[in-house]
Amino acid sequence: MPLTPNQYTARVTPSTLVSGLVDFFYPERCVNCGQFGTVLCTPCELSISSASTGPRCPLCSARWDNAGAAGLNCPRCLHMDAIDHVYAAADMEGAARRVVHALKYRGVVRLAGVMAKAIAPLAGVQQADMLLAVPLHRQRQRQRGFNQSARILAELGRTPSASKLLRVKNTSHQVGMHLGERRSNISGAFAYEGPRLDGCRVAILDDVVTTGATANECARVLREHGARHVSVVAYARANYDPAAPSKQIFD
Repeated sequence: MPLTPNQYTARVTPSTLVSGLVDFFYPERCVNCGQFGTVLCTPCELSISSASTGPRCPLCSARWDNAGAAGLNCPRCLHMDAIDHVYAAADMEGAARRVVHALKYRGVVRLAGVMAKAIAPLAGVQQADMLLAVPLHRQRQRQRGFNQSARILAELGRTPSASKLLRVKNTSHQVGMHLGERRSNISGAFAYEGPRLDGCRVAILDDVVTTGATANECARVLREHGARHVSVVAYARANYDPAAPSKQIFD
C-alpha cells in the first residue's frame, strides 16, 4: 500500500534523512580490517585476546609469567595502593587497541556499545554497588565532544548514580609520560561529589588501564569518602613486558 503524505512525513524526518545520507556517503567500516557494514566485524572481534587467559598478575590483570610465584604482583602495579583489583576485557593490542583509539581519537562513538558488551560480564561490574566513569576536565571534553568512559558507562545501562567523580585540574596529556610523571601530573586532579560511600563497593570505569596512575588517584579520592572496596574495570589492559621492564613499568 502506498504511503500517504502524512505517513511519509512521519517516517522521514530531517534527522533520519541526514543520518541516511551520512550512512550512504560514509558507510560504517570495521576499525580493524576495513570491512564495510559494521564498526567491528565478527572475525576481528573474535581475534581479540581476552585479558582473562594465561598467567595474570593477581592484582592488575596484566599478563605476568611469574604470577604463579606465591601470588606475586607484577612490577607495574606496585604503586596501586588504593585499588583492590583491576578487571579488563581485553589485552591492549591488535584489534582491541584500534577499538580504543577509534573511540577516543576518531570519535567512533558506536564502539562504546561494543566495549560495554565486553565489559558487562566482568566480575568487577557484577559485584559493584556503583560504577563511576573516569572524568574528563570540562575543557578537554569540549575539545573531544564527549567522555569516552562516560559513553561506555551509559551503554552498560546501569541506573544513574547521584555520585560522580569530577576532574578539577586540567592535566597535561599523559601519552609518553613515565609513571612518576603521570602520578605527579594527576595528583590532586580529582574530586568526589555525592553522598558518603561508607561500606560501598565502587568500580571505576575507564576505556584502558596503562600504568594505573589515573585510576589509583581516583580510588584514593573515593576511599577518602568512605568506599570500602574500589576496583577498576576497563575494556583493555596494557600488559607488562619482561623483555623491556624499564619501559613497561614506567611508560
